[in-house]
Amino acid sequence: MRTIGYITGVFLLGLTGLVIACAVSSAVFLKTAYSLVAIQFGDIPTISNKSLRPLLNKANSELVLVDVRTPEERRISVIPGAITKDDFEENPAKYQNRTVVVYCTIGYRSGQYTRQLRQQGLDAYNLSEGILGWAHIDGRLVNDQQQTTRQVHVYSRPWNLAVKNHTVIY
Repeated sequence: MRTIGYITGVFLLGLTGLVIACAVSSAVFLKTAYSLVAIQFGDIPTISNKSLRPLLNKANSELVLVDVRTPEERRISVIPGAITKDDFEENPAKYQNRTVVVYCTIGYRSGQYTRQLRQQGLDAYNLSEGILGWAHIDGRLVNDQQQTTRQVHVYSRPWNLAVKNHTVIY
């Protein structure tokens, strides 16, 4: 009888652990995945999504948010106020004395572009955890019609690390 109680207890404890892991898994996996990306760009300064949020709400912000994702990804959703890499490169002098924050899905493509901008002398930062991190802090996203959306393009299936209250597109 004692053995059955022990086995039941271990089973319930394991089941509880599994439920907890599933509840936090996307956030844990996102942080783990980004830490692997960050290793590639240790020389590049970053800004967290939590730090970015109040800066975007500031009137007359000297911040320029650059989305380096593909047109297909941006069609689904962007962080409000973001411009494309092409828009940025059309008139780089316009942004010379501004802080540039670059993002992509998780931070790899934006890390590459941030490095390039810094080599050109710009004050550029990589958004840690990219648009997925923004979704994890429940940051507002807009679609190509500038309407609030809960959809986020995650580049490809392995990057399906969005939070539960978002619809993932890939």
